[in-house]
Amino acid sequence: MTSKNVPLDTWMVVDIAYNRWNVVSTHASRNEAERERDTRNEGLVRRRYSACMALAPVAERMGRSCG
Repeated sequence: MTSKNVPLDTWMVVDIAYNRWNVVSTHASRNEAERERDTRNEGLVRRRYSACMALAPVAERMGRSCG
């Protein structure tokens, strides 16, 4: 998934296998996302799922001149 397609300001569980990440679920709270992450990682030798939130860039246009 490209960064332009990532849901912003939403807790999500991502699959971080194969040197890339794919959103597998979205959640309303951090606790829900972490619970889902823990359930998916249960029994795996190497942790594959992570809970995170992508934030919208605040300073996206601050580099442009005013005039």
